[in-house]
Amino acid sequence: MKGAEAYVNDQWHSSGLANLPQGPDAHHVKLHFIVPRDAQFTALITHICEVAQQHLCEFYPGRKVTHKPVVGSVVGDGTGDGLELEFDVAPAN
Repeated sequence: MKGAEAYVNDQWHSSGLANLPQGPDAHHVKLHFIVPRDAQFTALITHICEVAQQHLCEFYPGRKVTHKPVVGSVVGDGTGDGLELEFDVAPAN
Protein backbone atom coordinates (compact mmCIF):
# COMPACT_ATOMS: atom_id res chain seq x y z
CA MET A 1 0.00 0.00 0.00
CA LYS A 2 1.21 3.48 -0.84
CA GLY A 3 1.96 5.81 2.08
CA ALA A 4 1.03 9.44 2.64
CA GLU A 5 4.51 10.77 1.83
CA ALA A 6 4.41 8.97 -1.51
CA TYR A 7 1.02 10.49 -2.42
CA VAL A 8 2.24 13.97 -1.53
CA ASN A 9 5.59 13.62 -3.32
CA ASP A 10 4.14 11.91 -6.42
CA GLN A 11 1.44 14.57 -6.79
CA TRP A 12 3.53 17.61 -5.86
CA HIS A 13 2.68 19.55 -9.02
CA SER A 14 -0.88 18.39 -9.59
CA SER A 15 -1.91 18.88 -5.95
CA GLY A 16 -1.02 22.56 -5.91
CA LEU A 17 2.07 22.36 -3.70
CA ALA A 18 4.30 23.48 -6.57
CA ASN A 19 2.29 26.66 -7.14
CA LEU A 20 1.59 28.13 -3.71
CA PRO A 21 0.53 31.75 -3.25
CA GLN A 22 3.32 34.06 -2.17
CA GLY A 23 3.47 37.29 -0.27
CA PRO A 24 3.01 38.39 3.34
CA ASP A 25 -0.80 38.29 3.35
CA ALA A 26 -2.89 35.46 4.80
CA HIS A 27 -3.60 32.68 2.33
CA HIS A 28 -6.24 30.00 1.95
CA VAL A 29 -4.67 26.97 0.26
CA LYS A 30 -6.69 24.15 -1.26
CA LEU A 31 -4.75 21.05 -2.26
CA HIS A 32 -6.13 18.25 -4.42
CA PHE A 33 -4.85 14.69 -4.23
CA ILE A 34 -5.93 11.61 -6.16
CA VAL A 35 -6.25 8.59 -3.87
CA PRO A 36 -8.12 5.53 -5.15
CA ARG A 37 -11.40 4.96 -3.34
CA ASP A 38 -10.35 1.56 -2.09
CA ALA A 39 -7.21 3.07 -0.51
CA GLN A 40 -9.01 5.93 1.25
CA PHE A 41 -9.21 5.47 4.98
CA THR A 42 -9.18 7.96 7.82
CA ALA A 43 -5.62 7.35 8.99
CA LEU A 44 -4.19 7.75 5.46
CA ILE A 45 -6.17 10.93 4.80
CA THR A 46 -5.08 12.35 8.16
CA HIS A 47 -1.45 11.50 7.43
CA ILE A 48 -1.60 13.05 3.94
CA CYS A 49 -2.98 16.19 5.59
CA GLU A 50 -0.13 16.18 8.15
CA VAL A 51 2.55 15.70 5.47
CA ALA A 52 1.08 18.47 3.31
CA GLN A 53 0.85 20.76 6.35
CA GLN A 54 4.52 20.13 7.14
CA HIS A 55 5.48 21.13 3.59
CA LEU A 56 3.36 24.29 3.92
CA CYS A 57 5.07 25.12 7.22
CA GLU A 58 8.44 24.78 5.49
CA PHE A 59 7.30 27.00 2.60
CA TYR A 60 5.87 29.63 4.98
CA PRO A 61 8.48 29.66 7.78
CA GLY A 62 7.42 31.38 10.98
CA ARG A 63 3.76 31.49 9.95
CA LYS A 64 0.98 29.49 11.53
CA VAL A 65 -0.51 26.93 9.15
CA THR A 66 -3.76 25.24 10.16
CA HIS A 67 -5.88 22.75 8.30
CA LYS A 68 -9.61 22.77 8.11
CA PRO A 69 -11.13 19.61 9.53
CA VAL A 70 -12.06 16.93 7.06
CA VAL A 71 -15.75 16.44 7.72
CA GLY A 72 -18.10 14.05 5.99
CA SER A 73 -17.25 13.00 2.47
CA VAL A 74 -13.87 14.08 1.20
CA VAL A 75 -14.73 13.21 -2.38
CA GLY A 76 -13.95 16.40 -4.24
CA ASP A 77 -13.74 15.71 -7.95
CA GLY A 78 -16.80 13.57 -8.66
CA THR A 79 -14.78 10.44 -9.42
CA GLY A 80 -14.59 9.25 -5.83
CA ASP A 81 -10.79 9.34 -6.05
CA GLY A 82 -10.20 13.02 -5.34
CA LEU A 83 -9.39 14.51 -1.93
CA GLU A 84 -9.51 18.25 -1.35
CA LEU A 85 -7.67 19.44 1.74
CA GLU A 86 -7.86 23.05 2.87
CA PHE A 87 -5.37 25.04 4.90
CA ASP A 88 -5.15 28.58 6.24
CA VAL A 89 -1.81 30.34 6.40
CA ALA A 90 -1.51 33.27 8.80
CA PRO A 91 -0.11 36.56 7.54
CA ALA A 92 3.57 37.24 8.06
CA ASN A 93 4.48 39.37 11.04
